[in-house]
Amino acid sequence: MSLQILARRAASVVPRSSVNAAVFVRYNSSSTPSSTSSTPAQQQQPAQSITSESLDKINASQLLGALSAQARGDKTADEDAREWLAAIRELRKDFTQNGTAPFNPLRAFSPDEDAEINLVQQALDASLHDSKFVPTQEQQAQLDRLRDVAIPVKTDPTIQYLTNVIMRHGRKARAQRIMSEALYLVHLSTRRDPVELLKSTLERMSPLLKLRRYTDGGARAEMVPVALSERQRTRHAWNWIVEASDKRNSKSFSVRLANEIIAASNGSGSGFSKREQLHKSGIAARSFIKKL
Repeated sequence: MSLQILARRAASVVPRSSVNAAVFVRYNSSSTPSSTSSTPAQQQQPAQSITSESLDKINASQLLGALSAQARGDKTADEDAREWLAAIRELRKDFTQNGTAPFNPLRAFSPDEDAEINLVQQALDASLHDSKFVPTQEQQAQLDRLRDVAIPVKTDPTIQYLTNVIMRHGRKARAQRIMSEALYLVHLSTRRDPVELLKSTLERMSPLLKLRRYTDGGARAEMVPVALSERQRTRHAWNWIVEASDKRNSKSFSVRLANEIIAASNGSGSGFSKREQLHKSGIAARSFIKKL
């Protein structure tokens, strides 16, 4: 028998409304047919969808099974589809308001179901009014210990100056990142305040003077020692640390800089030898100070 004849018979037996509504035919073990005469092969068939567009392509054995089930008085596909649609409508009511409006939790949990409420704000207000924060003994002791401690400034002028010294081509964000990473590595290695450690190291390494070339117009020139300001001393010491860090073996400038800062804080940096040599040269040339 051809598929066209089977399709016309199915259309005459099955109502057109059920065909247009995508009727579901289920033959599985979970369904409980009214008659026990159905074969196990029919009960194990998967769910199928019969539409007006797929009637010509449906399997002939499935059509014959559906027609025989209707003839025997079993649960029809139309009744099964109605149960599915009813279950979907019941499930949809749980996610809608009054079965029509979209589900809105701000309105659903409102007393009058008309005005929206802010659940988060109500929870915060209730926690603030109902409960009061009571610190523990450890928290109270920590508060008493830090009560007289000054709040640190957001940016340190010395760190900003040192960051500007290592900055190249106007890339200040990159210089700030390098400085932050270096100080963080110093803190992980020493477990001390990296800013204070760097300041004390620069203060011990910074020279007190520099040598300036002086000539009175003749062929002979003399090196005259000149005192340095605090800013100039810091710059000299920082330049020595940066120069020494370039000779270390690491691809990251932050790692090299952190290692050199730690070495300088322990007194083993090359900047200390440069400082001693500069001071010796200044003492040797102290007789030329009167020429300035």
